[in-house]
Amino acid sequence: MRILILGGVAESKVLANELIDHGHIVIYSLVGLVRQPDLPCEIHVGGFSRAGKSGAQGLAEYCGHRRIELLLDATHPYAAGISANAAQAAKQTAIPCWRFNRPGWNPADYPNWHSYHNWDDLFPQIMRCQRPFFSIGVSALKFADQRPPANPQWQQRQQWIVRSARPFPETEGIIQIIAIGPFGYEDERALMLEHKVDALVSKNSGCGRVSQKLDAALDLDIPVFVQARPALAAVDKSFNAIDALVAAVVEN
Repeated sequence: MRILILGGVAESKVLANELIDHGHIVIYSLVGLVRQPDLPCEIHVGGFSRAGKSGAQGLAEYCGHRRIELLLDATHPYAAGISANAAQAAKQTAIPCWRFNRPGWNPADYPNWHSYHNWDDLFPQIMRCQRPFFSIGVSALKFADQRPPANPQWQQRQQWIVRSARPFPETEGIIQIIAIGPFGYEDERALMLEHKVDALVSKNSGCGRVSQKLDAALDLDIPVFVQARPALAAVDKSFNAIDALVAAVVEN
């Protein structure tokens, strides 16, 4: 079977290797390349949108041209736009679209957990924080000019610590940490202590390899603000475990 995997999480590479081992022809797709995945298959980098064509249209044409028989959405839980394109492209090409849903972290394990849905929801909750740590990448910079005062009696804005895999333009009051994870518990704890972090802003990625920041924040009594997961487009089948997904492909 010719399978296109839309990757973006660690498990998607495991999925690719498993399917290759079972004799399937796999193409592994990534929107951007931070580090080259070590996979014995063709790798497509850069998305599918083209001049005059949306991502869904471009993906549908790609699937038709490459004779894809199964589309697997194994993107990040917050990649709602890509997931919507995948579902739409699958309908246009009449091929099945399956999804791997990585389980999220359990808020009950973290008494310092606070949920937020969007930036308008987040800002009032961190209004009195002085040095929040944004572990969500450069997306935080879109709202940097809306930084509230660290204290209503002060004039200067909050001092942000922003971690990203890629450098971004220097901005007054924002400390850049350019690094690629996963990060261990001791490293996360040391970072929070060094920068006097008093709030952690995260997404519910659900990966055990990146939950160390939550553990460090809990031990340091730092509140954690976690963005709720977005609703994703409906697909033909969804799986919460890679083994179950692979077994379903083999049986298909």
